[in-house]
Amino acid sequence: MNAQPYNQESRELRWTRSLVLLTVLAVALRLIWAWWVPVIPFSDGAAYDAFARTLVQEGTFGVVASHPTAFWPPGTTFLHATLYALFGIRYEPIIAMNIALSVGILWVTARLAARFWNQQTAVLSALILATWPTLVMYPTILASELPFVFFTLLALDLWTHPRLGATSKSLLAGLVLGFAALVRPQALLLPLVYAAGLLLTSRVTLPALLAQARCVALAGTVMAVVIAPWTWRNHQLYGEPVLISTNGGITLWMGNTPGTDGRYMVVPPQYSHLPENEKARVLKQEAMDYILQDPAAFAERAVRKLLILYTNESVGVGWNSPGIRQTFGKTWEHRLKRMTQGSWALICLLAAAGIWSSLRRSGLQNTLFSPIMLSILYFTAIHMVVVSQERYHLAFAGQWAILAALGLVQLVNWRQSRRSVEANTPLH
Repeated sequence: MNAQPYNQESRELRWTRSLVLLTVLAVALRLIWAWWVPVIPFSDGAAYDAFARTLVQEGTFGVVASHPTAFWPPGTTFLHATLYALFGIRYEPIIAMNIALSVGILWVTARLAARFWNQQTAVLSALILATWPTLVMYPTILASELPFVFFTLLALDLWTHPRLGATSKSLLAGLVLGFAALVRPQALLLPLVYAAGLLLTSRVTLPALLAQARCVALAGTVMAVVIAPWTWRNHQLYGEPVLISTNGGITLWMGNTPGTDGRYMVVPPQYSHLPENEKARVLKQEAMDYILQDPAAFAERAVRKLLILYTNESVGVGWNSPGIRQTFGKTWEHRLKRMTQGSWALICLLAAAGIWSSLRRSGLQNTLFSPIMLSILYFTAIHMVVVSQERYHLAFAGQWAILAALGLVQLVNWRQSRRSVEANTPLH
């Protein structure tokens, strides 16, 4: 099943009984998980909880009101704080929001799979997302993954929507990507990624190039409008422009400093006296100097961080660890980690089969530069440069599910072909 160049006739999703049942399954699995496993914020989740509480109770973005910050992007905290303000400081509304986001991810992914491939791929993509164990565990986690995935996929859906005019799709996608950038600044360059993907998988003409350039300009303008109030707040805090957060230079340093293994590192105490913006600037320069003094070592680290990104998946268990231990005991924590690692390995094998199938049927250019694959390569490249963790591959969970669905289609077609050959082979 090959992807069509975007300028061919689009295939839109049909809402069949299968998709309805898969939606029900996705919600049911997440409700069962949330029923058994309590929300006990842990690691980054504890920080998001503290940020949201301080914002609601004190009107300040920070862990405590006396230390306002811009180290973390504010988007996820805004969502949690809104629910705290509306319903009180309780976790049930966050669980409901996370389940709603999970359903949104499933639906938008299915729309994209149908648009670029076909209905069968869309249904299988929905099946994978509905039953993906780590994603089933995410409604009880306070984290940025679900809103970021939903916003970025929705923006791609809008950008490629066949019935929306160029201006409308650009403005709407820019609005959604502005929200995505407030969740994670990685979304800032996605208009270029989406535009490049559409251009490189179709016949590049001057009108097409100008049309995509106009889309990028319009989307970028709307993104700037969405982000501007927060940028102004940061200017008031630091006395200089800070677009969204101050952690960019620090994450670059974490992945490129003596002794790093590519993962998260604690900033040494000798930098603690520096303001956040200055700390980010100093550590970014140190990281750049370290990269330039030994480019070969940087390339080696990039490969190591690539392996970190793709070779494991236990974050759903790790960030639910206190709740799992409370409900099931410590033994189940290890069992669930083995399950999530096994499921991730299976999904990766299917995705590899899907990429191979697409390469055979669509060719190298249409495979690598489709908006689906190009966005995966974009997120991957970021974490080959800065810090890497296994959870960051969830940023392209929807795209990965589509590739895995293509792999399933390939396996089904192979099995049918084998049966057909066996049926037509005469017995001796």
